[in-house]
Amino acid sequence: PKTTIERVERPNGFAPIELGKAEVIDWGEDGCFIAFGTLLSNCVAAAKKLRDEGLHVGVINARFVKPLDRDTILRAIETLPLVVTVEEGTIEGGFGSAVLEAANAAGVDARNVVRCGIPDRFVEHGDRNELLASLGLSADALADTVRKHREALRPV
Repeated sequence: PKTTIERVERPNGFAPIELGKAEVIDWGEDGCFIAFGTLLSNCVAAAKKLRDEGLHVGVINARFVKPLDRDTILRAIETLPLVVTVEEGTIEGGFGSAVLEAANAAGVDARNVVRCGIPDRFVEHGDRNELLASLGLSADALADTVRKHREALRPV
């Protein structure tokens, strides 16, 4: 992406990077975003918007696809009513698909997982923020995704 990197404030400070381990920035009660890559700051902003509305949606910085932090990710899927994977990559065959494959291999019900990313179609050129909004990847759009899906999913 052609943009500057945004700093993400962490309540407990920056967690050291450990190969194959995700960084839990906040563990929500109503759901969580699992971000892979450049959209972490959008997930943090969306979680703040939702918190202001009374929803506690956490944020996990996946950090790795290979090796995937199966323990943290599967715990989120098993214990939270909604898990939204977010990536600035293709939905088909991307990070969200890896999360679903891990859940399938572990025999975990993943109907509460919603994947957000770049659809498998041509995306016009344009301003990055405008494109992210049109693809459902802006902070506002990610908050809307949580609002839309949280009522439709099974209780945990």
